[in-house]
This record gives sequence, structure tokens and C-alpha cells, in this order.
Amino acid sequence: MKPERDYRLEAEGDLGSPREFSLEELQPPKIVGRMDNPVLEAVRRSWWRGLDRVCGFLVLIRLWIIDRIYGPEPPTPADIQREADHEWLVRTFPMTGETIEPRERHAGLNRDGQIGSHYR
Repeated sequence: MKPERDYRLEAEGDLGSPREFSLEELQPPKIVGRMDNPVLEAVRRSWWRGLDRVCGFLVLIRLWIIDRIYGPEPPTPADIQREADHEWLVRTFPMTGETIEPRERHAGLNRDGQIGSHYR
């Protein structure tokens, strides 16, 4: 015997009319504190960006102080595995441990140093 379906939610309109909660009916969000004058808006944004950078710098200073007091973090198992993999790669392929020497010509430049194809 099947249980009877409960139509109470649909009868009250919560699930009966999905258009009521659709994205088309939503209003765009209002930007609080936005100014109509573009110069003042640019100054306001610059102020908050500068304040954000100063706060980020203060966080970095605090983390640096904590590192100086308590020392560096111990290596994680992933760090140990990564170091072992790197050592294996250097032993297997000795060229990977060496620094890459710069080329005579940069990519995209021809023999004359101009941008373009080598085949002119």
C-alpha cells in the first residue's frame, strides 16, 4: 500500500509555483556605497585597495614574527615525497638539475632581431 502524497506544501504555493522563485524574477543586487561621481568612485576604490594592501602587509609581518619565534613548519609527507621525486628525476635525467641557459635569440624573433619568421 502506497502512502498518500502530501499536497500541503503545493497547496500553500511554496512548491506549486516555481516561477515565483525563478532567476528571472530576481532583482539585480544593489551596490551599497557606490557614488555617482566617477572621480569620487575611483578615489573610494583606491582607498579600499590601499587599505586592503596595508592589512595584507600587516598579516605578513605577523606571520613572519610567528615564524621567527617558533621556527619553520615541519615538512609534511607530501613535501618529503616531492623532494624524493625531485631527487629521483635529477638522478635519472641529469640535465633537469642544471639551470637553463638563455638562448641567443628570443622566441618569435628572427635572425635580425625583428619580430617575424626566420624564413624570409
